[in-house]
Amino acid sequence: MELYMQFGWGMKNLVLDFANEWKSLNVILSPRDITPVQLEKWGKEFSKAGVSCLFDPQCYFPRSNHKRLSQYDYWNNSMSTNLSSNENYETTLIRKIKHYNDLANSSKFIIPAIMRKYDVDWLERWRKDSFKLIEATKNVINNKKILLTLALPSDLMCQSEDIIEKMIDTAGQYEVDGFYIIAEPPNGQYLVENPLWLSNVLQLCAGLKLLQKEVIYGYANQQMLCLSAAKIDAIASGTYLNVRKFSNKFEEIESEIKRKSIWYYYPESLSEYKFSFLDVAYNAKVLDEMKPHGYKNTYINLIFSGVMPSTTTFNETLAFRHYLEALKEQATICTRGSFKETISANEILLETAERRIEYLERNGVYAQARSFKEVVDVNRSAIQRLQKTRGFLLEYSWNNI
Repeated sequence: MELYMQFGWGMKNLVLDFANEWKSLNVILSPRDITPVQLEKWGKEFSKAGVSCLFDPQCYFPRSNHKRLSQYDYWNNSMSTNLSSNENYETTLIRKIKHYNDLANSSKFIIPAIMRKYDVDWLERWRKDSFKLIEATKNVINNKKILLTLALPSDLMCQSEDIIEKMIDTAGQYEVDGFYIIAEPPNGQYLVENPLWLSNVLQLCAGLKLLQKEVIYGYANQQMLCLSAAKIDAIASGTYLNVRKFSNKFEEIESEIKRKSIWYYYPESLSEYKFSFLDVAYNAKVLDEMKPHGYKNTYINLIFSGVMPSTTTFNETLAFRHYLEALKEQATICTRGSFKETISANEILLETAERRIEYLERNGVYAQARSFKEVVDVNRSAIQRLQKTRGFLLEYSWNNI
């Protein structure tokens, strides 16, 4: 499982730097965070640096009036209504989106989707929208792989597995190369505490992979490392929380990013810690216990330089780079040569996180809102359910999906 960059505000230099360090990098571009003029200019820079770009049209909330989104000429506040009534609308929409894909020199074409509120008619509306957009895309795009966006509201992902199975059956009828999955977390949670939501996400991803489709999961954080058990192709993540979890960040016009606490990601605990608690760890002489093992990045050297962390010049940029470097490494480590080995790797990851969190808490070091403590069992439950429902098929098909 690879790590893609989920592009957000201020990430251009980070993408170019990682492209140089990693030698291979995929980025999902965001029109909310880049103007059309910048898209054309930066697209050339990314291509020159060897970055493979995808363009997410971000049509999730059509009534948005975000100042950058509104600059793209495919944007239409009546998109939802037009998809239901205007037979020619979707072809025009896809042609306009293609223009921006060309500017970005995108490697694949992402078909947009609307984040519709779940109700009893959701599946039928989703089916009709998808078929119309896929047909239009096939008529316009003929030289790239096609990925259909699945925009999944939180209420949908908290329904019974029967709904998920119907989605997988329907998706099997779509003539696309893969899926770009956007799942809205319940109650805007960063680390989701609802085991049914996570289990359904895992079931859906596994079902789609067993259809021999490419699957990319967007707006991901460390909790979604469990998707390696579904053998999806990639998770995408970024710097600020609004590119590590999906939310409606398109309504309000933000003049600047609100900078709050700097968080340090301790990979073995799957948790993030504020500097105030790193100082506690320093005084309790357990700070060195929080140094990642087997990770080569130098971004966190200041934290472990032998002085109180809050007195160093460690900053937000270094924290972001460390987080993404560590997540990339973990995504690789979690994916093994067989389904059973991958399950085992995920179980060890969770057991280790549980022990490390408990050890640090006994020494007064707490991760607070970004602790993985309350979701360890959520991930365990989702993985165990996957083993029961699709374990045999995944083991049998592992090397072919």
